[in-house]
Amino acid sequence: MTLNDELAVLRSIPLFSAIKPETLRLLAFASTRVIFQSGQSLFSEGDQSSSAYILLSGAATIHQEIDGQKRVIEVVAPHGIVGQTALFCSKPRQVSVTANSTVEALMISKDSFQELMSCCPNTLSKILSELGERLSLAS
Repeated sequence: MTLNDELAVLRSIPLFSAIKPETLRLLAFASTRVIFQSGQSLFSEGDQSSSAYILLSGAATIHQEIDGQKRVIEVVAPHGIVGQTALFCSKPRQVSVTANSTVEALMISKDSFQELMSCCPNTLSKILSELGERLSLAS
């Protein structure tokens, strides 16, 4: 996958869709490409949150332990995002995410994201507006 492909994936994610192309390029450069094998955990419930993952290929299942039972919340397809709340707060993970197949992902660290946003206040404002919209639809 080329940088232009990564940019297209980032642009397709609602959280990042309003970001200017040059800022999106910086975000791509600040990200780390990682690979998870089928059955491997991207992160687990209770882990300290420090990054979000953009799935470039493969799928992953978001699940949560409830009364000793593993409950599937959602299956995330390629070009989806998991763990995005880690970009904004330092709360422990509320869910676990496991790769359903080989998953190639961009890992965006909270530190890199926040550093980039401190340099681009207009971008941060657009992202916060998108988050506000998503929260209003959820309530």
